Amino acid sequence: EAVGRNELLQSIGSGVMEGLAGRSEIARRTLVAQRGGTPQSEAAVESGLAWLAAHQFPDGSWNFDHRAGVCQGRCRDQGDLGSAPLGATALALLPFLGAGHTHLSGKYQANVAGGLRYLVAHMRGGSLMDGGTMYSHGIATIALCEALALTQDRSLAAPAQAAIGWIVEAQDPAGGGWRYVPRMPGDTSVTGWQIMALKSAHLSYLRVPRTTVERAFHFLDLVQADDGAAYGYVAPGDALGTTSVGLLCRMYGGWDRYTPGLVRGVERLARDGPSPANMYYNYYATQVLHHYDDPELWKPWNEAMREQLIGRQSHVGHESGSWYFGAP
Repeated sequence: EAVGRNELLQSIGSGVMEGLAGRSEIARRTLVAQRGGTPQSEAAVESGLAWLAAHQFPDGSWNFDHRAGVCQGRCRDQGDLGSAPLGATALALLPFLGAGHTHLSGKYQANVAGGLRYLVAHMRGGSLMDGGTMYSHGIATIALCEALALTQDRSLAAPAQAAIGWIVEAQDPAGGGWRYVPRMPGDTSVTGWQIMALKSAHLSYLRVPRTTVERAFHFLDLVQADDGAAYGYVAPGDALGTTSVGLLCRMYGGWDRYTPGLVRGVERLARDGPSPANMYYNYYATQVLHHYDDPELWKPWNEAMREQLIGRQSHVGHESGSWYFGAP
């Protein structure tokens, strides 16, 4: 049985036009002005996209190891993980889609088209797993679903639905989470990407079984602490990274801004502020603060995060436009 339209969508947009409306050029300019963007932050985005475009491989893929392809190791800290091209390609596609570039329109149309072709061509029985395991699959599924939602290109519907089907089959039937390989007892980090993919599937009007969603939020119940204000990795805990993942997933599940656990959790994230090194935490926590939509909490967070990113973007040689933060 598919989940109803009011589930998973009720707190952050109720459909494609509302959930992804900010991706159009005009709407994006409006949101940038309203939510604290600056000419400098927009320039940083454009520079980052240009760096990504310059590091795409001829077959449409990206790789975490920059010593091959066009770069030839000219960027410092070039990486050495060459076994996860599906995960790397999906991660590279998300910023383009986030900035409103699709395979049908935009300055980077050819780059997005190449990346999507690579993902679809390398899907095996619905799976987009590679050396990045279920991380790669979840992120690649998000990319396919977002591209479908933004363009309504029905040629993407079947592969996106197949990728969602793999997530459904890969869920741990007992605990309800996901980890590195199908049906492995879950952890909050991998589970977060799969729940984000399920959210993207709803925005694309794809089918998600009700039981999949119910089990996913059962997993969150198992790892929460302080009545849902904090989350651990595979057991109850309160690390900031896993807490930010758990809170965002709770928002997807319908917790509104008055839910006590969410209120306490968001206030804690806002109080701690962005990390100078842990971008995984920053990625999730920024979404939590943005969707929570309290100007008194969002404004200081956004200003700190924005200025940190602008200040730490590289402007050196071939790596200009990229970031490197080291291990968290």
